[in-house]
Amino acid sequence: MDTFLDKSSYDFSDPAARALRDFLSTSYFRVPEIIRFVQDAGIDAASINWEQAARLAWTDTLRRGAQQKKNRTLVQTISNSGDAAVAIRLQEFLSDSPVEPAPEPASTWKAPPMTAELERQTASQPTLLDVTFLERGTELARGVVRLLVTMPSGKRYNGSGFLIGPDLILTNHHVLFDVDHGGGQATKVEVWFGYERAFAGVVRPHVTIDADPATIHGSDPEQDWATLRIDTAKVPESAVVIDVENLGSVGVDDRVYIIQHPNGGPKQIGMIHNVVRLIDDDVIQYLTDTEGGSSGSPVFDEQWQLVALHHRGREIQVGGGTEIRNQGRRMTGVLVGLKNAGVR
Repeated sequence: MDTFLDKSSYDFSDPAARALRDFLSTSYFRVPEIIRFVQDAGIDAASINWEQAARLAWTDTLRRGAQQKKNRTLVQTISNSGDAAVAIRLQEFLSDSPVEPAPEPASTWKAPPMTAELERQTASQPTLLDVTFLERGTELARGVVRLLVTMPSGKRYNGSGFLIGPDLILTNHHVLFDVDHGGGQATKVEVWFGYERAFAGVVRPHVTIDADPATIHGSDPEQDWATLRIDTAKVPESAVVIDVENLGSVGVDDRVYIIQHPNGGPKQIGMIHNVVRLIDDDVIQYLTDTEGGSSGSPVFDEQWQLVALHHRGREIQVGGGTEIRNQGRRMTGVLVGLKNAGVR
C-alpha cells in the first residue's frame, strides 16, 4: 500500500509528512550525518542547500527524495543506522498506516490560524531535546567545581573549573593568576565539589579540597587556561571526569550550555537564549548567560560534548548597536596547549 513516502511529491499538508520532517529535524541536526543518510539512500545530495538550518535541509531532502522515489529507502536507511529509539518511531512511519500526531481540537483562540508549516515550532530552529539530555547534564555537573582562590596580595577570588583527569582541574589563567596585581600565582586554592542546591532550595553538603598551589600550571594570559592538581583520595566518588579528547563542534545559531558557579554561588546552568553568534579559530561567542565567578566553566554542545572553556564577556558592535556576548576559548586550541605543556 502506497503512503506519503511513496509519492513523487512531498505533501506537507499531510500530518504524517510534517511529523516525519519534524522528527528527523530534532533527531538529526548535524549536516554531516544528514548528508551521509542522503548519500546512503542514493538521493542527489548536490541538489540540496546544506548552508541552511537542519529543518530546512530536511525539508529540501524529503522533497528531493520524493522526486526520486527514494524517501522510503531514506527512512529505512536511517532506521537501520543503529539508533534504536529513533528506529522505533521510524518504523511507524514506514507502516501501511503511518502513525501521526493526534489532531488538535478546534481552536476558539481569537487570532489568525497557524499555518501547517509553523505548527508547534515557533522559530526557525528546533529547540526540543530528548529528555535524557537532562540526565546527562546532571551527570556531567558532578565534574564542575567552585574555586576559592587566595592571591599573594591577599585578595580572594572565586571562579569555576572542571575535572579533566582523576586529579586534574582545568580553569582560566586569570582565575589562578592575579592579573590585576602583577600576575602572581595563587597561594591557596580551595576546590569545592557538590556545592549546589536541592530542588527544594536547600544547599547540599559539599566537599572542599585544598589544592597544592605548587601544582598550578598556567598558559599565557591570552590563551587563558590553567590547571592544578588535587589529591585523588579526597575527590568524591560521585565526581565525573569531563572528556577533553572527544570534543564536540558547533556552528553559528547552534546552542551551547554552560555549567558554572555564577557569582561564586551554588552550581547553575546557562541554557536560555543560548545561541552561538560567532566562531573563529580561537574563540566561540554565545548569548548563554554567565556572571562573575563563571570563568573557567565548561561549554557544551547539545550532545554534551565539550566545545569551549568559558573565560569572559564582551560588548560587540552589531548593526550600529551594541550586543553583549559571552566568550569561550575553543577547546581544540586549549587541548593543543595542554599537550604541548605536558599537562596531559
